[in-house]
Amino acid sequence: MTMMPAPLTNTHIHTNYSFGVFTSPDEAVEQAVAEGISILGINDHYTIAGHDAFRRACDARGVCPLFSMEAVALDLDAQKAGKRLNDPGNPGRCYLTAKSVTTPLAAGTKAAKALDQMRAALTARNAVLVGNLNRHLESAGVPVQLDMAAVEALTPAGNTTERHVVQALAEAILGRGAEAAALFERLCGAPPPGLDNAGTLQDWLRGKLIKAGCPDYAPELPEAFLPMADMVDLYLALGAIPTYPVLGNPLTEVEKDIPALLDWCASLRIFAIEVIPNRNTRERLLEIVEAAGRAGVPVFTGTEHNTKTPGPLVDRFSREAPFRTAFFNGALVALGHAEEVQRGKGGYVDQTGALRFADRAKGLAHFIEVGKRKFTTKAPRH
Repeated sequence: MTMMPAPLTNTHIHTNYSFGVFTSPDEAVEQAVAEGISILGINDHYTIAGHDAFRRACDARGVCPLFSMEAVALDLDAQKAGKRLNDPGNPGRCYLTAKSVTTPLAAGTKAAKALDQMRAALTARNAVLVGNLNRHLESAGVPVQLDMAAVEALTPAGNTTERHVVQALAEAILGRGAEAAALFERLCGAPPPGLDNAGTLQDWLRGKLIKAGCPDYAPELPEAFLPMADMVDLYLALGAIPTYPVLGNPLTEVEKDIPALLDWCASLRIFAIEVIPNRNTRERLLEIVEAAGRAGVPVFTGTEHNTKTPGPLVDRFSREAPFRTAFFNGALVALGHAEEVQRGKGGYVDQTGALRFADRAKGLAHFIEVGKRKFTTKAPRH
């Protein structure tokens, strides 16, 4: 008897509530339906403001939703040692995701204050970038000026990133019509790569103007980064599963040995990983997934879509064995976690970060089964 392949999943996309190619959660869900994705997860930076709109869009189209958030933590020891984690350009910095958020943060709590602190520091830096760019625009004779109100208007909850600053700059200069190409060249000292591809143009501007070593660069404020343990605590306060996104390629010092990486994650109360397959070779992805399987750790997958460059929501490997099944099972664990928390039972991890089941294989089997029942009730209509 031929077994049906596992449903397709993507549990890591960004929307306009942080920064991405999608102008709304609805647009993301529409593309997911067109590509046959059954479980889709929103994963915006530093906010869960898009979760309600995302839930409505998924419910309307029969897609099973997952709700997550992403932020950048800091491992001080790794930074001092010059060791890179999953941010290859910045030793010590570490992207972490809160997978399957179940509990909004109550105002005034330690976790809410920590998230507010990070967002305030990022906003303050973006305001400095705006000032730096305005001085550069004036000195270059480009008749454009930016303001933070225009930057904040590009995202529904005012959750700005440096990419929004660049988007505002690009759109302001493009608004000059026929003279835009010459103005870009005057500002950057080189002709733009074209004006009809927003993603390519904005990435080019970032590389010319605001990345480290560029004329308008502004360093991030220390308050933008929580220590690893504090970020894990924040994610646990969200009722989520703290998750480490494995970069995969390029190889960094901390990620060279995947079993050792998983042990290190466990020491930090991180018992789940995720991958962005498009960044990897099949061999490297298989190494990661097999190591996670041996360690009894669920694996989530995604495509990010955190630039203005369009692309498929099903990556180049997620239709293949063993990835398709592994990623579906990971998504089921996240669904099962949310379902158990909502029932008042223990999730995959509890509020202290401890696994509910000391036997990891037993725990995975339990949450996969609970997630499967939840998924069945949300059976996709496409």
